[in-house]
Amino acid sequence: MPTREEMRSLAGEIVRSYEDRIVGLEQLRETVKMDLKGFQNSRTAMAKELRADLAKVRPALAEEDRKRQAEAREFIGELCQAVAEGKAAVKTLLSEFDNAHNAMSQELKADLGKICPALKEEDRKRQSEAREFMGELGRVVAEGKAATQAQLKQLAEVQSGARDEWQILSTIMQEKRGGTMLKVKPPVEEIAEEEVAGITPETAALRNQVFEYLANHPDGTRLVELEQEFGVARIKVARLLKNLMDENKVEKQELLYFAI
Repeated sequence: MPTREEMRSLAGEIVRSYEDRIVGLEQLRETVKMDLKGFQNSRTAMAKELRADLAKVRPALAEEDRKRQAEAREFIGELCQAVAEGKAAVKTLLSEFDNAHNAMSQELKADLGKICPALKEEDRKRQSEAREFMGELGRVVAEGKAATQAQLKQLAEVQSGARDEWQILSTIMQEKRGGTMLKVKPPVEEIAEEEVAGITPETAALRNQVFEYLANHPDGTRLVELEQEFGVARIKVARLLKNLMDENKVEKQELLYFAI
């Protein structure tokens, strides 16, 4: 059995151990308080730096946004002007064709009226040839009108593609600004008689490269990625994609393009 002195010594050690723990906990509390204060100061400084960096970047983003909006408005203006010029040119062509047709008919009638009565058989022959010619001419006119209507339909499809690309451009602008999309309405005038330019060998080669790139990226590709990859204006890439979609080689899902 321990003696009184041993018990007193043990009690003293317990008290000293408790006091040491109290001191240790106090030191730990002070250390944690200093660490928290340092973390708060660091976070405050970081927030100030981030606000300063944002203030520097924001004017550049606004300038780029204004530039892209100006380019979009310029493209829409050029498209409207091209549509108007195409309409005027086709209307003039059709008017000249009708005038030539009427003049030719009048000349034929006048020539038939001058034929001598003694040449009735020749007259009937010429009348038959004239009717045949007029029938052929009527078929040519009908074919010309059908070809013109087909061309107008194709140009209407081109306008529809331009509207789609306008919406894509507006969406991209919204994503870069991180704000409300600028609601600039695309032209609503129907594309009518503007001639569609053929695809050049260079454009065909670029279209094939775009298709191969999409085929090698099955997860889909954005329009801006294709623009950066090939270093070509976004509107030109959009036209190539529209051509590929018309040929059922490419499909579009939201903002992504996929090779079929």
